[in-house]
Amino acid sequence: MSVSRRLLLAAPLALTAAQRAFAAQAITVAFAGSMGKLMDKGLNPFFTASSGVEVHGIGQGAVALARLITGGAMKPDVFVPVSAGPAKMVREAGLAEKAVPVASTSMVLAYSPASKFASQLAAAKGADWTKIVLNPDFHLGRTDPTADPQGQYVLFALQLAEAYYKIPGFARKLAGPMLNPAQIFAEPSLLARLEAGQIDATLGYKSAVVSQKLPFIELPDAVNLSNPALAKSVYDTARLTLKEKNGQDKVIHPSPLVFYAMALKASTNPKAAADYVKFLAGPDGQAIFRRYGYGPGKGASI
Repeated sequence: MSVSRRLLLAAPLALTAAQRAFAAQAITVAFAGSMGKLMDKGLNPFFTASSGVEVHGIGQGAVALARLITGGAMKPDVFVPVSAGPAKMVREAGLAEKAVPVASTSMVLAYSPASKFASQLAAAKGADWTKIVLNPDFHLGRTDPTADPQGQYVLFALQLAEAYYKIPGFARKLAGPMLNPAQIFAEPSLLARLEAGQIDATLGYKSAVVSQKLPFIELPDAVNLSNPALAKSVYDTARLTLKEKNGQDKVIHPSPLVFYAMALKASTNPKAAADYVKFLAGPDGQAIFRRYGYGPGKGASI
């Protein structure tokens, strides 16, 4: 057999081996569902192109993800939650050494351009929005606070708005009960519903709202949960009571809106997992975060 013939026959085998090697370099990243566009269009394609490591992303509520990870039902290589709570759940279960702050955001009132209240919200100044959203025909959307930090932060922000604007009962009037079926939607679909005009507004992460190119109203620092200097004096006044797995009540308070990245100890590709966390915290990752409306990571590792 000629050399060229042997090379021709060997080529598919070499390609298959290369494909197997590439697949072996894949990692799975579980991330807060609000980061979907950032991950799918920005961070993950860039990391794959620059490292040769394929990234499989799983976006869902960060609390629900933390429960799946600590319960052994999900085994990602990297976990990227929003807020300290889900990160601490995974670290305290002994599944990661630390969580590195890689980005931050704030709460804003995002509204649908198709809403019949859109023109009023666009013209709103100061506390005007608090009157508009209490209209009986106004439809607020939010996520499940028992599964998703964003759902918790909506309720925290409404409590803080009630205190800041001095409107007794504001949070309860707008949100109703904590688990209000008329308002609660899955995190990945919430902003899509907003774009489609199926709901009038939501309180959401500015980073996700900017990524979706939705109109929004900025909220003051005393309400938007972005300022670490207000963590103890202001944000700690907000609280929710959730049920633990054992049925016991647990009171939780908000921490500033910081996104963390952690490489899991059980990763099947520990080097790539560590490299991914470094990428998020490094100049290339930070440039992509900024492009999608995120601020820098704040505070120390936890």
